[in-house]
Amino acid sequence: LVEHDVDIIMPATPPAIRSAQAVARAIPIVFPLGSDPVETGLVTSLERPGGNITGMATMSRLQSQPRLSLVRECMPAARRVALLRHSANSALNLQVEASRTAASELGFEMLVLDFAIAEEIGHAFKVASEQRADAILPLSDPMALGNAGRIGDLSLEYRIPVVSPFREITEAGGLLSYGPDLSMLFHRSASLIDQILKGAKAGDLPIGEPTDFELGANLRAARKLNVSIPASILSRATHVVE
Repeated sequence: LVEHDVDIIMPATPPAIRSAQAVARAIPIVFPLGSDPVETGLVTSLERPGGNITGMATMSRLQSQPRLSLVRECMPAARRVALLRHSANSALNLQVEASRTAASELGFEMLVLDFAIAEEIGHAFKVASEQRADAILPLSDPMALGNAGRIGDLSLEYRIPVVSPFREITEAGGLLSYGPDLSMLFHRSASLIDQILKGAKAGDLPIGEPTDFELGANLRAARKLNVSIPASILSRATHVVE
């Protein structure tokens, strides 16, 4: 991309953002999904990121506690939960630590199951089943989103409810989902790009944070898993699969 002298680069994962930073010294970088860019060391400030970079932060670690709370609310007797982590994305460690804290507060034992490639997701579910996990929580990562169908199918095959960051996983067979509306983050990234193309410096534009969140529930999956989604969740849901 640098060799083609593009006007703007849009990397959408922390590893891609770091790669762009390493080589695109003069080309503006706008990331639509940036996890927690301060905590991961991408920038030093959300208000003034500096250099040639700006974008949208998903602040994924902050949604760890709400998702675990959904597990407790939906399955009061649940004891053990498993996190599904893509090992190539080091930024996910922030979500793991936030989840550990929340799990302790909510009375859960927590397992962390790593996968390096998509084909290993099935093995992670097998281990979760062997370890008697009551629920699986995929971390917020493009690899999980890209394998929504696989994760949904495995949830029903192993009869382990999935509570994820992505509505797409819930539509594919996951039980519940909670996370930012990713389409809105891309829309807001377009506004940043517009400002840069009109002369603004990327590093002067504040990094945005999510304001719109989705809560998804899959009643069809709940019936297959013999789980009752309480009215307290359904009344708040923005998307329900019948």
